[in-house]
Amino acid sequence: MKNLLKYFVVLAAAMLVVWAAAACSQPTPQVIEKVVEKPVEKIVEKIVEKPVEKIVEKIVEKPVEKIVEKVVAPTAAPQPPVARLEILAIPGYAAGPNAITTTVKYITDTAVGERSATAALYTTGLTNVPISVPVKLQVSAVDPKNTGKPTWTLSAKPVGSKATVITNTANLNVVQFIPDLVGAYVVNVNLRNDAGLTSATQYAFFNAGAYIGVTAGNCKQCHAKYTEEWAKTGHATLFSKELDNKVDGPLGIKPGPAGYITHYSETCTRCHTTGWYPAPFNGSGGYWDAKAAAKWTFPTWKQIDAAWLKTGPSNWDAAPAAVKNMGVIGCETCHGPAAEHVKNGAKVMQASLDDGVCNQCHGSAANHSRGWQLENSKHSAGATFEEIKGPARQVCMRCHGGEGFISFVANPKSSGAWSVEEGSIGCAVCHDPHSEENAFQLRIVGKPLEIPFEVKKDVGLSAICFTCHNARVNSDDFAAGKTTSTPHYSSIAELISDTGGVTYGQTLPNSPHGMMVGVAPIPNPAAADDPGAAKFLFSKPGDTKGNAPGPCVTCHMTAPLSDAKDPNYLKVGGHSFNTVSPDGKFDYGASCKTCHGDVKDFNLKAKADYDGNGKVEGVQDEMKGLLTTLWKALEAKGVKKTETGYPYATLPQGADAKIRNAWFNFRLVYGVMWGTTTGAGNEGKAAAVHNFKRAVALLQLSYKDLTGQDVPNATLMK
Repeated sequence: MKNLLKYFVVLAAAMLVVWAAAACSQPTPQVIEKVVEKPVEKIVEKIVEKPVEKIVEKIVEKPVEKIVEKVVAPTAAPQPPVARLEILAIPGYAAGPNAITTTVKYITDTAVGERSATAALYTTGLTNVPISVPVKLQVSAVDPKNTGKPTWTLSAKPVGSKATVITNTANLNVVQFIPDLVGAYVVNVNLRNDAGLTSATQYAFFNAGAYIGVTAGNCKQCHAKYTEEWAKTGHATLFSKELDNKVDGPLGIKPGPAGYITHYSETCTRCHTTGWYPAPFNGSGGYWDAKAAAKWTFPTWKQIDAAWLKTGPSNWDAAPAAVKNMGVIGCETCHGPAAEHVKNGAKVMQASLDDGVCNQCHGSAANHSRGWQLENSKHSAGATFEEIKGPARQVCMRCHGGEGFISFVANPKSSGAWSVEEGSIGCAVCHDPHSEENAFQLRIVGKPLEIPFEVKKDVGLSAICFTCHNARVNSDDFAAGKTTSTPHYSSIAELISDTGGVTYGQTLPNSPHGMMVGVAPIPNPAAADDPGAAKFLFSKPGDTKGNAPGPCVTCHMTAPLSDAKDPNYLKVGGHSFNTVSPDGKFDYGASCKTCHGDVKDFNLKAKADYDGNGKVEGVQDEMKGLLTTLWKALEAKGVKKTETGYPYATLPQGADAKIRNAWFNFRLVYGVMWGTTTGAGNEGKAAAVHNFKRAVALLQLSYKDLTGQDVPNATLMK
């Protein structure tokens, strides 16, 4: 009976609320109170001894407020979708989505005869494109909940062109067209949703042209500096060297099963020449067209070996000028066809830092997978990358934008000259496509640029890493009151260099990583069994001196996993730069093996209880415990956490040096802060790995200076 009474009371209360809502333009508790002279909740609570929300929630599984909201809330008017149009960069990978493939015939061995192979072609993703080659586009909805069916149109094309938009019934959002004449093309698309609403039309403009080549186009006439630098790179010389086996031969490669030293065939040249588009995609004047016009046949393995052994002529020297002109990875490979630019001054050439340009070749196969690795990096466009806008934050662009970093390297002391264009840190940001001055064409090697402390030694290939991954503020300057800035998100350059932090006049202990890791070239274990392998890791084959990789490269770019079936394949090591898988579940300890054995968990057991919790835990757990202890002490002094925005805490009015110094060290050790997309759960993990001893000492000293006593029950780091 009591339950039945409750039911009718609840039903009546709900009806009363709905009636009040219908009678008023904006129902409020005050309206209901005026009608019944007492809040509904109180009446029901008195009768049934339970708030109406709880009973209604139990019966209808939704609070009264939600019922009212559903009854009186106006239905939002349907909105048209918002379309996003992209030009797809297609890597030369036959198994990839949207691959462009054809069959080519070639000869490697005259005794065996002609062979056939499926070849994957590529596109740059630029709007300066070759004729006769497919251009692929993709449309998507900005809001995945409000999408629609696309309508594609080739709305402009040269007079006489027969080009059309070719749709794929399996995926209407991806289409292609093949420009057949030199000139301008425009593709437009919109999305129409189920409500019959259509998005604003999106347009893509293209210039289609033909290849001319670096030599025939006389690129050096206007671009002498870049052309001269490029001529020294592997991009300019690889094809000519391979034709005479000057790449494999000097390394002492033993003859393979067929008896030949070389392995180089015409299928390899697709990444070593300009405009490698065989039939039915020929006609743009690239390598295959040049070869056909000159009636030149690619040399066999026997001829290539003979050139190396000097028992036959040089295949490169004997090649026609037209083939040599296209037998380079030339300007047009990355900037698009230049014939109209050279002949008529057409302003069609493009320069892009998009990874798709490099991934034409460097993301095209298992042995050319750097682009695939980079996609799993936080540097990648696919990763979360903070957008920096406005002149007040222009200094941030030295590391938070691709163009910003390049302009910083060119003019490191003038932030006003740094580009503010948004963009990720891709291939051509760290590597200069035109210059061979530094190893691997890196923009910075040896000494970092404009960092807040003096590096005591050459850090080799890691100098470019140091340049961004530092605290941005000198610890001594902060302690002396010369600056109020606190450490940036990453202070790893300092920690790995045995410096950084407010030291309170003490000489701090340091872990041996900075002193030992990457200071000299590292012998390559594979060289013992493979005479063609590089003698040193992080060095090119044939390099007898090797490169000092520095600590960053040694650990973060160790050889990636080779088993394609491994769930962490391409996600750790190499150009992923990850030592921990993106999902945080796998620690890749390959680089640790020499000193620490088979490391599968970076939370190695500490030697003592440094956080004073009565347990000897892993180094990362000890670090987390110390940070928690110091934070509580900071809170007791009036420091308050702010979830977002630098510096992620507010200090009390008139905070003294003790508070400021402790907060400085807390931030330096903590690393990427709370409130950021990658800060959750970080809590000093990186500091624990890079320099555990120094990080512990900084936190313990900070606690003592702040509170007047040592960390309770903790073993002090010495």
